[in-house]
Amino acid sequence: MQARKLGILSAFLASVCCVGPVLLAVVGLGGLGLGAFIGANHWYFIAGAGLLLGWAWYAYLRERRRCVTDRCEMVGGKATRIALPLATLVVLGFFGLNLYTYVGGATAQASTPSAAYAQVVLPVEGMTCYTCTVTVEHSLKALEGVQEAKASVPGRSVTVSYDPGKVRVEQLVAAVNETGYRARLPEKDRG
Repeated sequence: MQARKLGILSAFLASVCCVGPVLLAVVGLGGLGLGAFIGANHWYFIAGAGLLLGWAWYAYLRERRRCVTDRCEMVGGKATRIALPLATLVVLGFFGLNLYTYVGGATAQASTPSAAYAQVVLPVEGMTCYTCTVTVEHSLKALEGVQEAKASVPGRSVTVSYDPGKVRVEQLVAAVNETGYRARLPEKDRG
């Protein structure tokens, strides 16, 4: 049935903006900038998923109405009755995750570093949702000498506590850039 396929496609499209950058970073393709492109256009993915989902529900209800009138059995009706509500939950979940991030639900609140650690706030472009922050934080925490990393979508930045004896700010910027998001040195560190 067409409605089931549209529902599954809508769930996939909704997940691209959040899962796509993570998968690209995992397979080592984060540096291509595709994650930042996907992130910058994430609302289009969510809107497209919503339109596809609406179309899927319309097709399903139209087919169901036809089958009731003609007293026929819907082909794949049971699978569609399972797939469409699940797809709806996935689309709403990713929409909510994106909305939650923008209303300040995922804000950076790094702790005060100990005496051995320094703290820097790196401007980061391209982060648009919660999974973007997870990807950036994970890439930084993988570096030796990084104590903590807290990314903020509304702040368009990541706050990093690090040991200057083990890692340089330039390495922190490079680690973020390898994920596909664009970090740069803070104004005070540019020369």
